[in-house]
Amino acid sequence: MCVREGRGSTRLARSRRPSEFRSLAGRLGTASLSSVLALLLFLGCGPQVARVPVSNENILRSNQVAGEADVLFARKDYYAALIKYLEAGRLNPNSEYIQNKTGIAYSQLKYYPEATAAFQRSTGLNPKYSYSYNNLGTVYFAAGDKKKAERNFKKAISLNPDVASFHVNLGSLYFEKKKFDKGMAEWKKGMALDPGVLGRSDGISLAAGGSRGSVSERSYLMARLYASMGDAVRAVESLQQALTAGFTNIAAIGSEKDFDPIRGDERFREFMKTAALLNRP
Repeated sequence: MCVREGRGSTRLARSRRPSEFRSLAGRLGTASLSSVLALLLFLGCGPQVARVPVSNENILRSNQVAGEADVLFARKDYYAALIKYLEAGRLNPNSEYIQNKTGIAYSQLKYYPEATAAFQRSTGLNPKYSYSYNNLGTVYFAAGDKKKAERNFKKAISLNPDVASFHVNLGSLYFEKKKFDKGMAEWKKGMALDPGVLGRSDGISLAAGGSRGSVSERSYLMARLYASMGDAVRAVESLQQALTAGFTNIAAIGSEKDFDPIRGDERFREFMKTAALLNRP
């Protein structure tokens, strides 16, 4: 467990003796420093974060390079973007924003230990920067550690409850854990904050993906969400996606109260007729 000592630093709790880590480092022998740091992060404790003097010239240059990285990232040239973010981070190692973007670039390339290290450094530099907690949660989610993912999503929400994507990510995690009511509640919070959140990326926040085998289930849940808001067009589109992905429980659509606001819509009625024919024994 890590205990923070003010802004930008961490120390080991008494439950972990420094000698334990010295012994661990000795056993690792020739392991690189980055490997040791990544291991410590996955054990749940990030390295100390110390701010260093940075000249105004380097800060300006760092911001310029980070801007170049943003352009490359928008083009989906993630490796080239990563190189630029790393350069920006070397010029100004005190920026939680650059560390966060570095972590996102690592995540896009599926370099999850390195992404974890970058997000941990970002939160070490600024323990109140909510986006890095959210993004750290997505890395744990991708790695299958749902407990740590949930903790970080909740931390992000506690710091900034008005970011729609944080609620959507927590909702996606709940769906993965088969906690459908809690997941739907979080998605509705996200949609209330930003109706277009499910199809948007803001460049500083990662989206939690969930398992690839639940496409039909996720599409059905999205249909429920849109229907409960009276959006028949997107509800029917999501139902069609669910049907294409293998969803067959047409009876559930008939009994689910979330679809009540659109039952009189002609598009919904036509979908139900077609779905019933396609799923007839």
